[in-house]
Parts: sequence; structure tokens; C-alpha cells
Amino acid sequence: MRLIRATLLACLVGSVFMAVNVATGDDIAERAHKLHFSSIVLDTHDDTTQRFFSKAGFDMAQRHTDGHIDIPRMRDGGMNAIFFSIWIDGRTMGPPAVQKAIDQIDAVHQMVRKDPKDLAFCRTAAEVREAHKQGKIAVLMGVEGGHMIGNDIRVLRTFGDLGVRYMTLSHFYNDEWADSSTDKPAHNGLTDFGKDIVREMNRQGIMVDISHVSDKTFYDALETSKAPLIASHSSCRALCDHVRDMSDDMIKALAAKGGVIQINYEKSFIDQAYKDAYDKASGGVVATMNNITK
Repeated sequence: MRLIRATLLACLVGSVFMAVNVATGDDIAERAHKLHFSSIVLDTHDDTTQRFFSKAGFDMAQRHTDGHIDIPRMRDGGMNAIFFSIWIDGRTMGPPAVQKAIDQIDAVHQMVRKDPKDLAFCRTAAEVREAHKQGKIAVLMGVEGGHMIGNDIRVLRTFGDLGVRYMTLSHFYNDEWADSSTDKPAHNGLTDFGKDIVREMNRQGIMVDISHVSDKTFYDALETSKAPLIASHSSCRALCDHVRDMSDDMIKALAAKGGVIQINYEKSFIDQAYKDAYDKASGGVVATMNNITK
């Protein structure tokens, strides 16, 4: 559980606000810059993994003009540690889902082996700190969707052995044991097997990620898990009424058990006027969620 505790503390870096009585914009910017570049800055959810397959010859060591992540820009931005997302469409289930997940996990490992001077694969908080001391970017992995274990708890253990350190319980669609926030309820939250999955994640040191899950799934996971939960890329429902966002009560319950939320800055999760206009133009929330594939 050391990774969980230390990683959650590292995640808080992005949520620190400095209290000032009288300060100019330049003063605040200077303080923010100092804080940022003196901290271990961790991105808990990055979708670049899929580019290894969709863009032939994609090289993390090269500066790219598209996308958001490569080693030069991580260096420029002070990004010290990053969770690469292992993701496939939630309608792919069973053995094909497992195989595609394994392919992406292997691709992350191969990327690190290709550039060992800049990257270090990490499984624990201690390894993240050591990578930082060596001037390397710590690479971690999160599986985005429980459908990728193929409804087999042994696959979850295999993912843990391969270095996966969080799993999102569901994605856009319900999986076999957890309800998604963007699908019709099928399980009333977590099934009994789903609760067993959460307990096994605790045993494996795999963080339980509740971004994408239904409210009932969230509360079931919160009750079941003995370790803090994370929301790797959610936002605040009080500011924008999106089904993917978390209510104040959910955020308070998450925090009460030591968990944290990382904010998704995609505009339809944080801007109510934008979301309303987009829903109207595109035919509602389902169309919105289909447009936002991640």
C-alpha cells in the first residue's frame, strides 16, 4: 500500500493553493513555478499508449506537433511521473479484451526499454522517488476499464505482476460486474464478484479508480475497499452537471477515507454552458459521451 499512500500525496501537488494577502500576478506565477518545479508532478491518466498503435513509428523521444505528450514536452513542463492508460473500447470483452490489454502493457514496457536514459518503469512510490533523483521520468500504468480482465480474477493478478498500479472499475459501458455512469444500470453498482475484484486489488496494491463508474458503484467500492480510492480523471458536478463528474457528497466521502480526485479539464466536464450547448446541438448527453471517447 506504500504506492497508494505516496502516490495520493503526490497527486495533491496539482491541488495546492497558496494563500496570499497582497500579491501581484507575477508574484503568484513565480511561486507557482517554484512549487511546480520543486515537486514530483504526477499525471494520473494519459492516453498516449494508443498512439503506439494508431500512429506508425510514434517515438516518445521525439518532439511532436500533435497530441500532448512526448519526452521533450514532459521535460519542458516539469512532468516527473505519468500513468499511461491501457484502454480499449468497453464493447470488446473476454479473451480479445485481455489480449489487447496485454499488447498495450507490453508496448509501455518496450517504450521504457527503448529510452532508459529518460524513462524508468516504476511499481512503487520508492521507485518513483529514485527515478526522480536520477533525473528520469517515472512510468506507471493504469488499466482503464474492468472489462479488460475478461471476467477472470487471475488476469487481474497477472496485470499486477506486469506492473499495473490502478484499474478503473468500468469505462463507457457496464462490464460484467460493475455499472458505468454512462450506461443503463445492470448490476445495481458492484456485483459480489465485483467486490471480490476490489478486495483483490487491495491485496495486489492496485489502486481502485472510480472515474467512469456509476454513483452506486462508487459507494459500493468505497465501502468494500480497505485502501483509499482515486478518481484518476473526473471533475465536480457542482460546477458542471455531467454524469462523469462527482457530487460534493461523493468528493467528501472519497476524501474522508483518504482518497483524492484528479480533475479532467475537457471543456464539457467543467463548463456548464458549453456542455448544455453541445448537448443541444448533438442530441443529448449520450451523443456528448460518444464524442468524448475517453
